[in-house]
Amino acid sequence: MEVLRVVFVPALRTLFRGASLGLEEEMAKVLKGLSHDLRFVLTAEGAVRSVGDASAVARKLAHEKPDLLVLGVATFVTGELLGPLLELPLPKVLWSPPEAWLGDALPQNALCGLSLACSLPKARPPLRWLYGPPREKEVGRLLEPTLRAVRALKVLQGAKLLWIGGPAPGFDAFWERPTTGASVEAIPLEELFALYETVPGDRVREVLEAWPEVRAWGEEGQKLVRLAVALQNLAQGYDGLALRDWPEIPEHLGVVPSASLAYLGDLGVVVAPEGDLMGLLSQLVLKALGGRDPILLDIVAAEEEALLLWHGGEAPLSWAGGNARLIPHFNRGLPAVRDMILRAGPVTGLRVTSRGLVVLEGWLDGRGGYLGVSGWLRELRWAGKRANGRECLSHWLNGRVPHHLALAQGNLGEAALELALWSGLGVIRREDRVWGGYWQ
Repeated sequence: MEVLRVVFVPALRTLFRGASLGLEEEMAKVLKGLSHDLRFVLTAEGAVRSVGDASAVARKLAHEKPDLLVLGVATFVTGELLGPLLELPLPKVLWSPPEAWLGDALPQNALCGLSLACSLPKARPPLRWLYGPPREKEVGRLLEPTLRAVRALKVLQGAKLLWIGGPAPGFDAFWERPTTGASVEAIPLEELFALYETVPGDRVREVLEAWPEVRAWGEEGQKLVRLAVALQNLAQGYDGLALRDWPEIPEHLGVVPSASLAYLGDLGVVVAPEGDLMGLLSQLVLKALGGRDPILLDIVAAEEEALLLWHGGEAPLSWAGGNARLIPHFNRGLPAVRDMILRAGPVTGLRVTSRGLVVLEGWLDGRGGYLGVSGWLRELRWAGKRANGRECLSHWLNGRVPHHLALAQGNLGEAALELALWSGLGVIRREDRVWGGYWQ
Protein backbone atom coordinates (compact mmCIF):
# COMPACT_ATOMS: atom_id res chain seq x y z
CA MET A 1 0.00 0.00 0.00
CA GLU A 2 1.39 3.37 -1.03
CA VAL A 3 2.51 5.73 1.73
CA LEU A 4 0.67 9.04 1.32
CA ARG A 5 1.87 12.55 2.11
CA VAL A 6 -0.55 14.32 4.47
CA VAL A 7 -0.19 17.93 5.62
CA PHE A 8 -1.93 19.33 8.70
CA VAL A 9 -2.49 23.08 8.73
CA PRO A 10 -4.30 24.56 11.77
CA ALA A 11 -6.04 27.90 11.41
CA LEU A 12 -7.15 30.07 14.33
CA ARG A 13 -7.83 33.62 15.48
CA THR A 14 -5.98 34.77 18.58
CA LEU A 15 -9.00 36.92 19.51
CA PHE A 16 -10.67 33.77 20.89
CA ARG A 17 -9.39 32.55 24.24
CA GLY A 18 -9.62 28.98 22.91
CA ALA A 19 -6.69 29.79 20.62
CA SER A 20 -4.34 29.52 23.60
CA LEU A 21 -5.46 26.04 24.71
CA GLY A 22 -3.17 24.08 22.40
CA LEU A 23 -6.03 22.31 20.63
CA GLU A 24 -4.14 22.39 17.33
CA GLU A 25 -1.23 20.60 18.99
CA GLU A 26 -3.54 17.85 20.26
CA MET A 27 -5.00 17.46 16.76
CA ALA A 28 -1.52 17.15 15.24
CA LYS A 29 -0.55 14.59 17.90
CA VAL A 30 -3.56 12.42 17.01
CA LEU A 31 -2.75 12.52 13.31
CA LYS A 32 0.87 11.64 14.03
CA GLY A 33 -0.27 8.68 16.11
CA LEU A 34 -2.38 7.38 13.23
CA SER A 35 0.28 7.81 10.56
CA HIS A 36 1.98 4.41 10.95
CA ASP A 37 -1.14 2.23 10.90
CA LEU A 38 -2.85 4.25 8.15
CA ARG A 39 0.31 4.45 6.06
CA PHE A 40 0.96 8.16 5.67
CA VAL A 41 3.75 10.60 6.42
CA LEU A 42 2.53 13.67 8.32
CA THR A 43 3.88 17.18 7.98
CA ALA A 44 2.43 19.57 10.57
CA GLU A 45 2.66 23.23 9.62
CA GLY A 46 2.59 26.01 12.19
CA ALA A 47 -0.71 27.64 13.02
CA VAL A 48 -2.05 30.03 10.37
CA ARG A 49 -3.18 33.27 12.07
CA SER A 50 -3.20 35.80 9.22
CA VAL A 51 -3.84 36.12 5.50
CA GLY A 52 -0.08 36.39 5.01
CA ASP A 53 0.47 33.12 6.88
CA ALA A 54 -2.21 31.38 4.82
CA SER A 55 -0.86 32.66 1.51
CA ALA A 56 2.68 31.56 2.34
CA VAL A 57 1.58 28.05 3.33
CA ALA A 58 -0.67 27.82 0.25
CA ARG A 59 2.24 28.69 -2.05
CA LYS A 60 4.39 26.05 -0.38
CA LEU A 61 1.72 23.36 -0.71
CA ALA A 62 1.00 24.30 -4.33
CA HIS A 63 4.67 23.55 -5.05
CA GLU A 64 4.95 20.38 -2.93
CA LYS A 65 1.56 18.90 -3.97
CA PRO A 66 0.81 16.67 -0.96
CA ASP A 67 -1.79 13.95 -1.34
CA LEU A 68 -4.17 15.27 1.35
CA LEU A 69 -4.60 18.52 3.25
CA VAL A 70 -6.15 18.36 6.72
CA LEU A 71 -7.19 21.89 7.61
CA GLY A 72 -7.76 22.27 11.32
CA VAL A 73 -10.39 24.94 11.98
CA ALA A 74 -9.52 25.28 15.64
CA THR A 75 -11.46 28.52 16.18
CA PHE A 76 -13.79 30.69 14.15
CA VAL A 77 -11.83 31.85 11.11
CA THR A 78 -13.03 34.11 8.32
CA GLY A 79 -12.95 33.56 4.59
CA GLU A 80 -10.06 35.81 3.64
CA LEU A 81 -7.75 33.69 5.80
CA LEU A 82 -9.13 30.33 4.71
CA GLY A 83 -9.43 31.19 1.02
CA PRO A 84 -5.82 30.58 -0.12
CA LEU A 85 -5.89 27.10 1.42
CA LEU A 86 -9.36 26.15 0.27
CA GLU A 87 -8.53 27.13 -3.31
CA LEU A 88 -5.74 24.55 -3.54
CA PRO A 89 -6.56 21.74 -6.02
CA LEU A 90 -5.98 19.06 -3.36
CA PRO A 91 -8.28 16.67 -1.52
CA LYS A 92 -9.13 18.50 1.70
CA VAL A 93 -10.49 17.43 5.08
CA LEU A 94 -11.73 20.21 7.38
CA TRP A 95 -11.62 19.28 11.07
CA SER A 96 -13.00 21.31 13.99
CA PRO A 97 -12.93 20.27 17.67
CA PRO A 98 -15.94 20.86 19.95
CA GLU A 99 -15.91 23.78 22.39
CA ALA A 100 -13.53 23.37 25.29
CA TRP A 101 -16.31 24.21 27.77
CA LEU A 102 -19.94 25.26 27.99
CA GLY A 103 -21.08 28.47 29.68
CA ASP A 104 -19.32 31.79 30.23
CA ALA A 105 -17.60 33.24 27.14
CA LEU A 106 -17.64 31.11 23.98
CA PRO A 107 -14.06 29.74 23.84
CA GLN A 108 -13.56 28.93 20.13
CA ASN A 109 -16.73 29.14 18.02
CA ALA A 110 -15.04 26.42 15.94
CA LEU A 111 -18.20 24.75 14.66
CA CYS A 112 -19.36 28.05 13.23
CA GLY A 113 -15.94 28.41 11.62
CA LEU A 114 -16.33 24.97 10.07
CA SER A 115 -19.76 25.93 8.75
CA LEU A 116 -18.38 29.12 7.25
CA ALA A 117 -15.48 27.25 5.63
CA CYS A 118 -17.72 24.68 3.97
CA SER A 119 -19.95 27.43 2.57
CA LEU A 120 -17.24 29.58 1.02
CA PRO A 121 -17.45 29.97 -2.78
CA LYS A 122 -13.65 29.69 -2.91
CA ALA A 123 -13.74 26.21 -1.38
CA ARG A 124 -12.96 23.87 -4.28
CA PRO A 125 -15.08 20.76 -3.83
CA PRO A 126 -15.12 18.05 -2.84
CA LEU A 127 -14.54 18.66 0.85
CA ARG A 128 -14.85 16.32 3.78
CA TRP A 129 -15.58 17.70 7.24
CA LEU A 130 -14.87 16.18 10.64
CA TYR A 131 -16.29 17.52 13.88
CA GLY A 132 -15.09 15.94 17.07
CA PRO A 133 -12.40 15.91 19.75
CA PRO A 134 -8.84 14.79 19.02
CA ARG A 135 -9.17 11.07 19.77
CA GLU A 136 -7.30 8.51 17.68
CA LYS A 137 -10.00 5.83 17.55
CA GLU A 138 -12.73 8.05 16.13
CA VAL A 139 -10.49 10.12 13.86
CA GLY A 140 -8.82 6.98 12.51
CA ARG A 141 -12.15 5.31 11.75
CA LEU A 142 -13.31 8.32 9.73
CA LEU A 143 -9.99 9.08 8.06
CA GLU A 144 -9.23 5.51 6.93
CA PRO A 145 -11.70 5.39 3.99
CA THR A 146 -10.59 8.88 2.97
CA LEU A 147 -6.99 7.72 2.66
CA ARG A 148 -8.07 4.67 0.65
CA ALA A 149 -10.04 6.94 -1.66
CA VAL A 150 -7.11 9.30 -2.11
CA ARG A 151 -4.88 6.39 -3.11
CA ALA A 152 -7.46 5.33 -5.67
CA LEU A 153 -7.81 8.90 -6.91
CA LYS A 154 -4.09 8.90 -7.71
CA VAL A 155 -4.66 5.77 -9.83
CA LEU A 156 -7.57 7.39 -11.66
CA GLN A 157 -5.38 10.38 -12.42
CA GLY A 158 -2.06 8.69 -13.12
CA ALA A 159 -2.33 5.00 -14.02
CA LYS A 160 -0.36 3.77 -17.04
CA LEU A 161 -2.46 1.34 -19.07
CA LEU A 162 -1.38 -0.92 -21.93
CA TRP A 163 -4.07 -1.73 -24.50
CA ILE A 164 -3.26 -4.67 -26.74
CA GLY A 165 -5.42 -5.03 -29.84
CA GLY A 166 -8.34 -2.86 -28.71
CA PRO A 167 -11.70 -4.32 -27.65
CA ALA A 168 -13.17 -7.64 -28.71
CA PRO A 169 -15.30 -7.43 -31.88
CA GLY A 170 -18.68 -5.79 -31.33
CA PHE A 171 -17.89 -4.75 -27.75
CA ASP A 172 -18.24 -1.13 -28.71
CA ALA A 173 -18.69 0.20 -25.16
CA PHE A 174 -15.13 -0.95 -24.49
CA TRP A 175 -13.77 1.78 -26.78
CA GLU A 176 -14.26 4.22 -23.90
CA ARG A 177 -11.05 5.83 -22.68
CA PRO A 178 -10.28 7.37 -19.28
CA THR A 179 -11.22 11.02 -18.77
CA THR A 180 -9.55 11.38 -15.37
CA GLY A 181 -5.89 11.57 -16.41
CA ALA A 182 -4.81 7.92 -16.68
CA SER A 183 -2.63 7.37 -19.74
CA VAL A 184 -3.11 4.71 -22.43
CA GLU A 185 -0.62 3.16 -24.82
CA ALA A 186 -2.27 1.12 -27.55
CA ILE A 187 -0.35 -1.53 -29.52
CA PRO A 188 -1.53 -4.04 -32.13
CA LEU A 189 -1.79 -7.77 -31.50
CA GLU A 190 1.04 -8.26 -33.99
CA GLU A 191 3.50 -6.96 -31.38
CA LEU A 192 2.31 -9.62 -28.96
CA PHE A 193 2.60 -12.36 -31.57
CA ALA A 194 6.12 -11.22 -32.48
CA LEU A 195 7.22 -11.24 -28.83
CA TYR A 196 5.57 -14.66 -28.34
CA GLU A 197 7.92 -16.11 -30.96
CA THR A 198 11.02 -14.83 -29.15
CA VAL A 199 10.30 -16.36 -25.71
CA PRO A 200 13.30 -18.65 -25.02
CA GLY A 201 12.78 -22.33 -24.32
CA ASP A 202 14.53 -22.25 -20.96
CA ARG A 203 12.08 -19.57 -19.79
CA VAL A 204 9.18 -21.79 -20.89
CA ARG A 205 10.62 -24.72 -18.92
CA GLU A 206 11.11 -22.52 -15.86
CA VAL A 207 7.46 -21.43 -15.87
CA LEU A 208 6.27 -25.01 -16.47
CA GLU A 209 7.99 -25.97 -13.21
CA ALA A 210 6.25 -23.15 -11.36
CA TRP A 211 2.84 -23.81 -12.96
CA PRO A 212 2.26 -27.56 -12.61
CA GLU A 213 -1.40 -27.63 -13.65
CA VAL A 214 -0.51 -26.64 -17.22
CA ARG A 215 2.10 -29.35 -17.80
CA ALA A 216 -0.51 -32.01 -18.60
CA TRP A 217 -1.54 -30.07 -21.71
CA GLY A 218 1.65 -30.86 -23.57
CA GLU A 219 2.37 -28.63 -26.57
CA GLU A 220 -0.75 -26.53 -25.96
CA GLY A 221 0.41 -26.03 -22.38
CA GLN A 222 3.73 -24.72 -23.65
CA LYS A 223 1.84 -22.27 -25.86
CA LEU A 224 -0.11 -21.02 -22.85
CA VAL A 225 3.16 -20.55 -20.95
CA ARG A 226 4.82 -18.76 -23.86
CA LEU A 227 1.82 -16.44 -24.14
CA ALA A 228 1.87 -15.69 -20.41
CA VAL A 229 5.59 -14.85 -20.53
CA ALA A 230 5.13 -12.58 -23.56
CA LEU A 231 2.29 -10.72 -21.83
CA GLN A 232 4.29 -10.43 -18.61
CA ASN A 233 7.17 -8.89 -20.54
CA LEU A 234 4.85 -6.42 -22.27
CA ALA A 235 3.34 -5.44 -18.92
CA GLN A 236 6.67 -4.14 -17.59
CA GLY A 237 6.42 -0.43 -16.91
CA TYR A 238 2.60 -0.41 -16.88
CA ASP A 239 0.10 -0.71 -14.05
CA GLY A 240 -1.90 -3.29 -16.01
CA LEU A 241 -2.92 -4.42 -19.46
CA ALA A 242 -6.16 -4.91 -21.38
CA LEU A 243 -5.99 -7.68 -24.00
CA ARG A 244 -8.17 -8.52 -26.97
CA ASP A 245 -8.01 -12.23 -26.14
CA TRP A 246 -10.30 -13.45 -28.93
CA PRO A 247 -10.86 -14.27 -31.76
CA GLU A 248 -7.33 -13.77 -33.16
CA ILE A 249 -5.34 -15.54 -30.44
CA PRO A 250 -7.33 -18.81 -30.56
CA GLU A 251 -7.28 -18.70 -34.35
CA HIS A 252 -3.56 -17.93 -34.56
CA LEU A 253 -2.20 -20.05 -31.71
CA GLY A 254 -4.84 -22.74 -31.20
CA VAL A 255 -5.27 -21.96 -27.48
CA VAL A 256 -7.65 -19.83 -25.44
CA PRO A 257 -5.54 -17.41 -23.35
CA SER A 258 -7.81 -17.43 -20.29
CA ALA A 259 -5.46 -19.76 -18.39
CA SER A 260 -2.50 -17.53 -19.25
CA LEU A 261 -4.34 -14.51 -17.85
CA ALA A 262 -5.24 -16.47 -14.72
CA TYR A 263 -1.57 -17.33 -14.18
CA LEU A 264 -0.60 -13.69 -14.57
CA GLY A 265 -3.20 -12.91 -11.92
CA ASP A 266 -1.46 -15.42 -9.64
CA LEU A 267 1.69 -13.32 -10.10
CA GLY A 268 -0.11 -10.07 -9.27
CA VAL A 269 -0.34 -8.73 -12.82
CA VAL A 270 -3.67 -6.96 -13.37
CA VAL A 271 -5.16 -8.01 -16.72
CA ALA A 272 -8.51 -7.22 -18.34
CA PRO A 273 -9.82 -9.67 -20.98
CA GLU A 274 -11.73 -8.71 -24.12
CA GLY A 275 -9.84 -5.42 -24.41
CA ASP A 276 -11.86 -3.80 -21.62
CA LEU A 277 -9.74 -0.73 -20.92
CA MET A 278 -12.10 0.91 -18.42
CA GLY A 279 -12.58 -2.48 -16.79
CA LEU A 280 -8.81 -2.55 -16.30
CA LEU A 281 -8.89 0.92 -14.75
CA SER A 282 -11.73 -0.23 -12.48
CA GLN A 283 -9.63 -3.20 -11.34
CA LEU A 284 -6.65 -0.97 -10.59
CA VAL A 285 -8.85 1.43 -8.63
CA LEU A 286 -10.18 -1.45 -6.54
CA LYS A 287 -6.64 -2.58 -5.86
CA ALA A 288 -5.68 0.94 -4.73
CA LEU A 289 -8.72 1.01 -2.45
CA GLY A 290 -7.27 -2.05 -0.73
CA GLY A 291 -9.03 -4.85 -2.61
CA ARG A 292 -7.28 -8.14 -3.24
CA ASP A 293 -6.70 -9.54 -6.75
CA PRO A 294 -9.40 -7.69 -8.71
CA ILE A 295 -11.06 -9.54 -11.60
CA LEU A 296 -13.74 -8.86 -14.22
CA LEU A 297 -17.05 -10.73 -14.28
CA ASP A 298 -20.38 -10.74 -16.13
CA ILE A 299 -23.79 -10.67 -14.45
CA VAL A 300 -25.40 -13.77 -15.97
CA ALA A 301 -28.43 -14.52 -13.78
CA ALA A 302 -30.57 -12.85 -11.13
CA GLU A 303 -32.66 -14.15 -8.25
CA GLU A 304 -34.77 -12.09 -5.91
CA GLU A 305 -31.94 -11.81 -3.38
CA ALA A 306 -28.81 -12.59 -5.42
CA LEU A 307 -26.88 -12.12 -8.64
CA LEU A 308 -24.82 -14.80 -10.35
CA LEU A 309 -21.42 -13.54 -11.49
CA TRP A 310 -19.39 -15.46 -14.08
CA HIS A 311 -16.54 -15.23 -16.54
CA GLY A 312 -14.42 -17.46 -18.72
CA GLY A 313 -11.76 -18.59 -16.30
CA GLU A 314 -9.20 -15.78 -15.85
CA ALA A 315 -9.28 -15.46 -12.03
CA PRO A 316 -6.21 -16.06 -9.84
CA LEU A 317 -6.12 -18.93 -7.35
CA SER A 318 -6.60 -16.59 -4.40
CA TRP A 319 -10.28 -16.55 -5.42
CA ALA A 320 -10.69 -20.34 -5.29
CA GLY A 321 -13.40 -21.55 -2.91
CA GLY A 322 -12.28 -25.17 -3.38
CA ASN A 323 -10.55 -27.14 -6.08
CA ALA A 324 -9.43 -25.31 -9.21
CA ARG A 325 -8.64 -27.01 -12.51
CA LEU A 326 -7.81 -26.22 -16.11
CA ILE A 327 -10.43 -27.40 -18.59
CA PRO A 328 -11.07 -26.93 -22.34
CA HIS A 329 -13.03 -23.84 -23.27
CA PHE A 330 -16.73 -24.65 -22.93
CA ASN A 331 -17.57 -23.44 -26.47
CA ARG A 332 -14.36 -23.67 -28.51
CA GLY A 333 -13.03 -26.89 -26.99
CA LEU A 334 -9.50 -25.42 -26.92
CA PRO A 335 -7.25 -25.32 -23.86
CA ALA A 336 -7.62 -23.76 -21.42
CA VAL A 337 -9.75 -21.93 -18.89
CA ARG A 338 -9.60 -22.07 -15.11
CA ASP A 339 -12.71 -23.66 -13.61
CA MET A 340 -13.49 -22.84 -9.98
CA ILE A 341 -16.08 -21.45 -7.60
CA LEU A 342 -15.38 -18.04 -6.10
CA ARG A 343 -14.56 -18.25 -2.42
CA ALA A 344 -17.12 -17.11 0.14
CA GLY A 345 -16.68 -13.73 1.74
CA PRO A 346 -17.27 -9.99 1.43
CA VAL A 347 -16.51 -8.37 -1.91
CA THR A 348 -16.83 -4.98 -3.59
CA GLY A 349 -17.75 -4.42 -7.22
CA LEU A 350 -16.82 -1.31 -9.16
CA ARG A 351 -17.21 0.06 -12.67
CA VAL A 352 -15.58 3.36 -13.62
CA THR A 353 -17.30 5.24 -16.44
CA SER A 354 -17.19 8.84 -17.60
CA ARG A 355 -20.82 9.13 -16.40
CA GLY A 356 -20.10 7.95 -12.87
CA LEU A 357 -19.10 4.97 -10.76
CA VAL A 358 -21.02 1.79 -10.09
CA VAL A 359 -20.42 0.68 -6.49
CA LEU A 360 -21.92 -2.73 -5.73
CA GLU A 361 -21.19 -4.52 -2.44
CA GLY A 362 -22.17 -7.97 -1.30
CA TRP A 363 -21.23 -11.38 0.06
CA LEU A 364 -20.23 -14.35 -2.08
CA ASP A 365 -21.99 -17.39 -0.63
CA GLY A 366 -19.59 -20.08 -1.88
CA ARG A 367 -21.92 -21.52 -4.53
CA GLY A 368 -21.02 -21.68 -8.19
CA GLY A 369 -23.07 -21.67 -11.35
CA TYR A 370 -21.34 -22.53 -14.63
CA LEU A 371 -18.04 -23.82 -16.00
CA GLY A 372 -15.42 -21.12 -15.71
CA VAL A 373 -15.28 -18.82 -12.69
CA SER A 374 -18.58 -18.13 -10.95
CA GLY A 375 -20.26 -17.26 -7.68
CA TRP A 376 -23.56 -16.05 -6.24
CA LEU A 377 -23.50 -12.56 -4.71
CA ARG A 378 -25.92 -11.85 -1.85
CA GLU A 379 -26.56 -9.17 0.80
CA LEU A 380 -26.40 -6.61 -1.99
CA ARG A 381 -25.84 -2.88 -1.61
CA TRP A 382 -26.00 -0.51 -4.58
CA ALA A 383 -24.30 2.86 -3.98
CA GLY A 384 -24.34 2.16 -0.25
CA LYS A 385 -28.03 1.24 0.02
CA ARG A 386 -29.57 -2.21 0.43
CA ALA A 387 -31.03 -3.57 -2.78
CA ASN A 388 -32.27 -6.97 -3.90
CA GLY A 389 -31.16 -8.78 -7.02
CA ARG A 390 -34.03 -7.41 -9.09
CA GLU A 391 -33.24 -3.83 -8.11
CA CYS A 392 -29.51 -4.21 -8.80
CA LEU A 393 -30.22 -5.73 -12.20
CA SER A 394 -32.54 -2.82 -13.02
CA HIS A 395 -29.98 -0.24 -11.92
CA TRP A 396 -27.29 -1.96 -13.99
CA LEU A 397 -29.35 -2.20 -17.18
CA ASN A 398 -31.05 1.17 -16.80
CA GLY A 399 -27.66 2.78 -16.24
CA ARG A 400 -26.39 1.33 -19.55
CA VAL A 401 -23.30 0.06 -17.77
CA PRO A 402 -20.74 -1.86 -19.92
CA HIS A 403 -21.13 -5.53 -19.19
CA HIS A 404 -18.02 -6.18 -17.03
CA LEU A 405 -18.06 -5.63 -13.27
CA ALA A 406 -14.68 -5.39 -11.54
CA LEU A 407 -14.73 -7.35 -8.29
CA ALA A 408 -12.23 -7.44 -5.41
CA GLN A 409 -12.15 -9.17 -2.06
CA GLY A 410 -12.95 -6.97 0.94
CA ASN A 411 -15.41 -4.36 2.25
CA LEU A 412 -14.45 -1.28 0.25
CA GLY A 413 -17.82 0.36 -0.36
CA GLU A 414 -17.39 3.35 1.94
CA ALA A 415 -14.04 4.22 0.41
CA ALA A 416 -15.37 3.67 -3.13
CA LEU A 417 -18.26 6.03 -2.52
CA GLU A 418 -15.86 8.62 -1.15
CA LEU A 419 -13.73 8.20 -4.28
CA ALA A 420 -16.81 9.02 -6.35
CA LEU A 421 -16.88 12.39 -4.59
CA TRP A 422 -13.14 13.11 -4.69
CA SER A 423 -13.00 12.30 -8.40
CA GLY A 424 -16.04 14.42 -9.27
CA LEU A 425 -17.54 11.48 -11.19
CA GLY A 426 -20.31 10.70 -8.69
CA VAL A 427 -22.19 7.41 -8.64
CA ILE A 428 -24.60 5.85 -11.11
CA ARG A 429 -27.96 5.39 -9.43
CA ARG A 430 -30.39 5.09 -12.31
CA GLU A 431 -31.13 6.54 -15.71
CA ASP A 432 -34.56 6.76 -17.29
CA ARG A 433 -33.61 6.46 -20.96
CA VAL A 434 -33.60 2.66 -20.69
CA TRP A 435 -36.15 0.66 -18.71
CA GLY A 436 -37.68 -2.78 -18.60
CA GLY A 437 -39.23 -5.51 -16.51
CA TYR A 438 -38.10 -8.63 -14.68
CA TRP A 439 -39.99 -11.78 -13.65
CA GLN A 440 -39.43 -15.44 -12.77
